[in-house]
Amino acid sequence: MPRLRLTGPARTDIARLLDWSTEHFAVAGRRRYEALIETALRDIATDPRRAGSREEPGLGPGRRIYHLRLSRDRAKGRHGIVRSPRHILVYRVLEEEDLVVVLRVLHDAMDLVRHVRPESGEENL
Repeated sequence: MPRLRLTGPARTDIARLLDWSTEHFAVAGRRRYEALIETALRDIATDPRRAGSREEPGLGPGRRIYHLRLSRDRAKGRHGIVRSPRHILVYRVLEEEDLVVVLRVLHDAMDLVRHVRPESGEENL
């Protein structure tokens, strides 16, 4: 199984969306979304080209996306399930390093191209 690395922007995205979840859905909502994110990250680390993920050349070479809703059923826990997940993992697979680099975690209504730099080197953040 490839290793998983989150860039600084991805970590910031997660922190912000979990804070938002707490504000709008209380601690239980935050825990549901946190479990969903953890499940989705584990899913792409296990199989970076899993069903439902797709390459997005407009985001840069080798960039892929994976919508959190694809991991929703596996993330159900004692706090329940996230009914309508709205975030996408943007990541890159570095085969030679056996590594999946999560570049961003963005709301699905966002213009992804605007928020993901197409140049290489972003993995080093």
